[in-house]
Parts: sequence; C-alpha cells; structure tokens
Amino acid sequence: MDQLFWTFLNLFLSVSMRINWILAACISFSVLMGSCLAESTTDALKNQADSLREEGKSLEALNLYNQALVSYQHANNYEGVLNTLAGRLISWQHLYNHDQEYVYAILARKEAEAMLAVAQEYKIHNKDYLIHFLYGKSCIFLKDYPCAEKEYRMAVELYTQDNAEKGDLLAHLGEALYLNGQKQQGEKMILDAIQQILSHQEGNDSFKINVWTSGAYLRLAKVLFLDGKLEQAVSYFKKGEEIVLKDPRLVIRNQQLDIIKKKFIQ
Repeated sequence: MDQLFWTFLNLFLSVSMRINWILAACISFSVLMGSCLAESTTDALKNQADSLREEGKSLEALNLYNQALVSYQHANNYEGVLNTLAGRLISWQHLYNHDQEYVYAILARKEAEAMLAVAQEYKIHNKDYLIHFLYGKSCIFLKDYPCAEKEYRMAVELYTQDNAEKGDLLAHLGEALYLNGQKQQGEKMILDAIQQILSHQEGNDSFKINVWTSGAYLRLAKVLFLDGKLEQAVSYFKKGEEIVLKDPRLVIRNQQLDIIKKKFIQ
C-alpha cells in the first residue's frame, strides 16, 4: 500500500512539474509574441509616418511619429527611437523649407541634439553618420555654414559604403562648402556627387535615386541663384525640374520647385 502511495505521489509530482513547465513556456511565448506584435505595429506606425511625410503631410506624420516614439520607448527599442527622431527632424525640415519660419529650424536642431543624446546614453553607434548629417542640415537652416561643413564632412567620413547614398551626403557637403565661401570646390563636389549617385543607381530604389539627384541639382541651382549666376542656376534648375516632373512620387521636390520659381525666377 505504501509503495502504491509513493508511486502515485511521484507520478503526480512529475505531471505537475511538466504542466508548470508547459504553462511557463506558454506564458513566455505569449509575452514574446505580444512584444513582437507590439514592435511590428510600432514599425508599421513609423513607416506610415514616413509615407505621410513624403506626401507632404508633415503634421499628420508628426502625430504618428509621436505615437511611435512612445511605443519604442516602452519596448526599450532605442534604435527605433533614433529612427523616429530622424523622421521628426525631416518633417520640421519640410515645414521650414515651405514656410521659412525660424522656429522650425530650431526644432530641427533640437531633434538632432536629442538623437545625439540618446545615441550616447544607450551606446548606439551605427547611426553616427546619420546624426552628423542631420545635425548638418539643422546648421544649414540656421545659416551656420562652418558648422554645416564640419558636420557634413564628419558624416561623409563615418559613412564607409561607396554607393548612391554617399553621393547624397557629398552633395550636401558641396552645398555647405559653397555657402561657406569655397565656391569652386563646392560646385565641383555637387556635380561629382550627382555622378556618384547615377553611377550606383542600378539595383537601387528609383524613388531615392530621383530624390537625391533632383535634390543635388536644385541645391546647386539655389546657391548659384544666391550668387547671382542666373544662367548656370537656371540650367541646373531645369535638370532637377525634369527629374521631378517625371516622378509623381516626388511631392516634396515639387513643392521646392514652386518655392525656387517664386523666389528666383518669376
């Protein structure tokens, strides 16, 4: 009788332990799946904000970026936080380019400073080039051209790949050089940057290639307009305009065409 009791007890304990292990595994799996689903939802939210931003809907984009930012923070996903701050900065950039309101330039600078602080606090270094690049953009908005040259140069040095995106970085550095008084070097760098983009366009997203190439041409046109070199400026403006008008996805670039026309051509 005693032997039967102990056999039953051991069997009971064995089954209980297995049930507990299965329950624990199920709970862990549920938590993991919940976390993955939450992160997937946040990524979708951020991607939707990116799309709205490029459609020229900056305010709607900022609203979604704020929601994504809080969700990434709850998940301790600080790389996601950095990507979201970058999206917010570009949204402020679009508003600044459209309205030329100084407050948007200040907000863009603060987003860059926040990115730098988060990256340093959580030791995230794979976005260093992007942080310097976006900080450089804020310097351009604030008309601090030595700062822009320094930050863009750092971004180029930190960016180790030889591809189309590097051409975009170089085009921005060329703009900063021109505005900082190194006009011949700046103009040449922008033209070389365009060739860098075009020579690496195969296999790349055509939207990005068109954004970067048209942006470089319009950037060069703008500095030449400011410098009174109207014939050259119009020539490069038309090259950028041709790219923009052929791609209906370039909503922001289309807005820039109107701004440049009103300011320098009409």
